[in-house]
Amino acid sequence: MSEINQLDLAFIVDTTGSMGGLIQSAQRQMISMMNELLKAADVDMRLGVVEYRDHPPQDKLPARAYPLTGSFQQAQKAINGLKAEGGGDGPESVFDGIITACRKLEWRAHARRIAVLVGDAPPHGVGGSGDGFREGCPCGETIESVTCVAEEQRITLYALGLRRDTHLVESFTRLSNMTGGEYFEVGQGDQAIQRLKAILAAEFGNLDFDRRVLETYQATPEAGIDDLAAQMESSRPAVSGALSRLGTRGLLNGHQ
Repeated sequence: MSEINQLDLAFIVDTTGSMGGLIQSAQRQMISMMNELLKAADVDMRLGVVEYRDHPPQDKLPARAYPLTGSFQQAQKAINGLKAEGGGDGPESVFDGIITACRKLEWRAHARRIAVLVGDAPPHGVGGSGDGFREGCPCGETIESVTCVAEEQRITLYALGLRRDTHLVESFTRLSNMTGGEYFEVGQGDQAIQRLKAILAAEFGNLDFDRRVLETYQATPEAGIDDLAAQMESSRPAVSGALSRLGTRGLLNGHQ
């Protein structure tokens, strides 16, 4: 049952030229989030990074993934190595970044999966100014399709917008909310960190009890919540909460 406290966290970051004045601040916030979340709960954390820019002729790098790793030195090196360059029009290949995170990173089967989107421009096709692909991103994805993929992969998306642009705010809010996450606007990086810390504290704050519930469930998988609570001499709400936490990570049925 070593999987019970696994957390996989990925940052999905805009690295186009418009981020030139913002990338260092974004890097500091990502490293701060990484360090603070490690303190939030007893988690076995892996971190990954996906950078995205745009499609030709705007850029030649729609998205690139840096693997999830348990080495925080390696993760920090990947974050600090990000450079803001390239891009052309206003909107960027946001959808490529999300899809790359969902499909190219090797998420562990039973980890709590969180992705944090960081950018200063909306995706293509949502009405952003100067959009070279106004009919939609060349990748063919939409807000609905990428959030569907994220949900299928059990990835909760949180988003941090670095400009107060209407199209950015609307699209990033929808992307995060549709996966059960939240949107944070420019200047709310610390609030995002505190929110995620609270989530992890709630989910991983009672691991000993969750392990006992899982052991009891595995021994008697046909038992209902009331029976499990009776066996454990615990309350129904406590057992129900543990089952919910375990179930969202596929620990009750072995499914990814």
